[in-house]
Amino acid sequence: METPFVVIGMHRSGTSLVSRILDKSGIMMGKDLQTDHESKFFIQLNKWIYQNAGADWARPKALEELIDYAPARKQVEEYLRIRIASSSSKKFSGRNLKNGLFDMDSKWGWKDPRNGPSLPIWKDIWPEMKIIHVVRHGVDVAASLHSRSLKNWTEDEGRFKKWTKMYKWRSSKSPIRKGQRAATLTHALEFWAEQMDVEKKVIQSYENVLEIRYEDLLTSPAVVLKDIWNYIGKETDEKLLREIETMVDYSRAFAYKQNEELSVFAQENKSILERFGYSA
Repeated sequence: METPFVVIGMHRSGTSLVSRILDKSGIMMGKDLQTDHESKFFIQLNKWIYQNAGADWARPKALEELIDYAPARKQVEEYLRIRIASSSSKKFSGRNLKNGLFDMDSKWGWKDPRNGPSLPIWKDIWPEMKIIHVVRHGVDVAASLHSRSLKNWTEDEGRFKKWTKMYKWRSSKSPIRKGQRAATLTHALEFWAEQMDVEKKVIQSYENVLEIRYEDLLTSPAVVLKDIWNYIGKETDEKLLREIETMVDYSRAFAYKQNEELSVFAQENKSILERFGYSA
């Protein structure tokens, strides 16, 4: 049985790029991948874990309550073991395996931003799993989340208004959208800090965690790629190195510095950034 490589990291932090690199480097990251290189099989399992904690993708801290309550944590683990060993795991592996993913005989793993907060439960199942932690400057993450939030709000509001006339004789069964965590830059940065706090707390007791700074991957890809390959047990591949270098856009490193408003915002939130090793 091969223990998995698990990519953790805040949303919009470069985990998709790292997952693609792992795939090209011989780590099977799933046959059921979305465009963000996340396995649908593991997304559903992580969402189920979050639901049991009363958590949401944008409010990860609630996972601590589930993890700290042993009876619930044990039941959640048992359910996950059943799903992992079931025939439904073929969605991920593309193979009919007697014991599902517990019979994986080649290098594999998965990526999901929910992995960090839920990691203690996954570690109960695979104690020897390898962890790759991707981090990115908080202002760039916040700006990306905020931009996506504004786009989604326009779509959600338009859809909601379309049905407004109906609400004169029937109530809406769903909100305009679930939560406004990234509706402002300030709240988006607070989200980044919350997840970074959770991830930092989770991994501090684990050994042999590979941490990757997204900015280092963009500006010094050869160095970081060799670190990744050493971690996963792959020899340096110069041809693949050149191919992966073409996937990297170095201009996205510290992109906030190219925007005056974001640069001011970074200065205003310097203390938050410094908590996680970043400067304004």
